[in-house]
Amino acid sequence: MVFLVLGLILATVAVQVYRRVGDFVSAANWVTHSLTVRQEITDTLAKLHDAEASQRAYLISKSPERLADYSAVLPQIGDHASQLIDLVSDNARQSDRARELSALIHARLQRMAETLQIFERSGLDVARNSEQMSRSRSEDMQIDALGRNMLRLEDELLTTREKQTSEQAMLTRVLTVGAIVCCMAMLVFALFLVLREQRYRRASMEAARSANLDLSQSLEEAQRLSHALRQLSELGEMLQGCRNISEAVNGIEVSMPRLLPGYSGSIGLINASQNLVETITYWGSPPTDESALFGPDDCWALRRGHAYPLAGSIPAFTCRHLEPVLAERPEIGHLCVPMVAQGEMLGILTLTCEHAITSEQRTNIVAATEQISMALANLKLQETLRTQSLRDPLTGLFNRRYLEASLEREVQRAERRGLPLSVLMIDIDYFKRFNDSHGHEAGDALLAQFGALLGRIVRSEDVSCRYGGEEFTVLMPETDIAQGVARAEEICAAVRQLTVQHRNQALDPITVSIGVACHGAHGRTPDELLRNADNALYFAKNSGRDRVKVGETLHAHTPTKERKRSSPAPIPDQY
Repeated sequence: MVFLVLGLILATVAVQVYRRVGDFVSAANWVTHSLTVRQEITDTLAKLHDAEASQRAYLISKSPERLADYSAVLPQIGDHASQLIDLVSDNARQSDRARELSALIHARLQRMAETLQIFERSGLDVARNSEQMSRSRSEDMQIDALGRNMLRLEDELLTTREKQTSEQAMLTRVLTVGAIVCCMAMLVFALFLVLREQRYRRASMEAARSANLDLSQSLEEAQRLSHALRQLSELGEMLQGCRNISEAVNGIEVSMPRLLPGYSGSIGLINASQNLVETITYWGSPPTDESALFGPDDCWALRRGHAYPLAGSIPAFTCRHLEPVLAERPEIGHLCVPMVAQGEMLGILTLTCEHAITSEQRTNIVAATEQISMALANLKLQETLRTQSLRDPLTGLFNRRYLEASLEREVQRAERRGLPLSVLMIDIDYFKRFNDSHGHEAGDALLAQFGALLGRIVRSEDVSCRYGGEEFTVLMPETDIAQGVARAEEICAAVRQLTVQHRNQALDPITVSIGVACHGAHGRTPDELLRNADNALYFAKNSGRDRVKVGETLHAHTPTKERKRSSPAPIPDQY
């Protein structure tokens, strides 16, 4: 009767644990869904920005390649918008926002198409001053604002769902401990009844000792499992909170020795060329030179795509990167686990220890590797997206979007602290003629090498951006007009010494024209500073190019909206 009651209790607890595990899996799936929605929102906005950048590049350079880039990305924008609507169909608020975002994007694409038509009919100046261009800016702000709102709402959902996941995990652990306690209580009660009956005393006592031993082993195993689950949970939570790979590596160095005490290990990542595996962190004994840097073919786990050696088997081959260690100590246990996430082979986790690796430890190792792989893949993707959203892919400098945000921030800081701020507008002289003479590939090589030069010359606190086409902008905080002109002259001198290499050939020397504007003397708003720096650039070009000019000084008594911008003389076609 006692054992029947015990069985009923265990069955009840097992059903509850099964249900809670199901709830935990469901909550985890919703977390993954939220991450997918966030990624789709980011991809939709990124594709739209790519289309805008390609269109602007085409309007400035009339490059067929830029028009082709613009045409290629258009269908992708619609696909991402449609996928976003499907993903959030379960959420009425997000669904309404997704449809509104899709409508705004389609309207923005229509406006871009109309701008191209105006450009083809009437040229760049008419297209710039058209109603479509002015409305495009307002639509961009609406799209970005709506995208941020959707991301914020999805972040709130993600936080709620992660909290639910943690609660479900905690409840599952509580039920497991409760089951163990119930088993102990019922077994002790059964032992009391057997002793009271005094039947087969010796056999009963032996059975009780045996049961006690089994219970202790089960309890130890349960404690080990509970400890491993807790460590795995902490590792996963820690990795989810990391913002970059460096933080994740530091956390792994601390967490892995706790999860696998007595083990030495290392993590190696495959480089971008897919020809080397480089160790990024280790714990315990440091890796040998052969283990720190080796080829992917030197590891059988990377070759076969799963952990090596297999469980319970004697390996026929030894990984070459472990040969120096195993040659000295062939009796040590070792295991290589490939790190795979999102269909991509990221690297390898290698472990060694003084004893054979048990199946339980092997399970924990594989689970930890999966969590580390997914976290590193997500961080790698986040870093790639951050770089793509802020950097110009050709020159490596910041893009115009970053410039606008930085200039607004620096102007406010200059106003608040009374510090100087200079803006340099730089244009490569005769860039169109250079393109016509050497081809667009050479023009791209020129832009890339000039961007690298500009990044080396300016200070670390300066902000170098590609404004568009062959125009570049440099923000120089805490720099007055004299210092700004001096820095501009240094840039002109450095460009004169620049030798552009393309296909192992040195191309024609180049020069640049630079316009300089300073906060206060040439305007107090970002638009005024850029406009005056642009005017100064035009004056520099009209004055013979390869020189520096300063913007027109604005009089303090003249309101900003009444200040007249000087009209520069026409510039030759080889601008």
